Amino acid sequence: MHAKVVAADEDVALLGSANLTDRALAHNLEVGVVLRDPDVVRRLVGHFRALIRPQDGPLRPAG
Repeated sequence: MHAKVVAADEDVALLGSANLTDRALAHNLEVGVVLRDPDVVRRLVGHFRALIRPQDGPLRPAG
C-alpha cells in the first residue's frame, strides 16, 4: 500500500490508498479511513510539517 493523507485541519484527516485522479477513483479498488481523533491527526500533520521544514526536512512545499 502506498498511503496518502488528506488533512482538513488538525482534527480530521483521510488516510487511504487512492490516488486522487479520475481514473484511480473510477477504476481502482482502494481503501480509506476518516480519522477523527485530534491527537492522531495532529501527530500526522506534525510529521508532514517536519518533512517540509526548510532547515531539515527532505521535502519542499509545492508552489
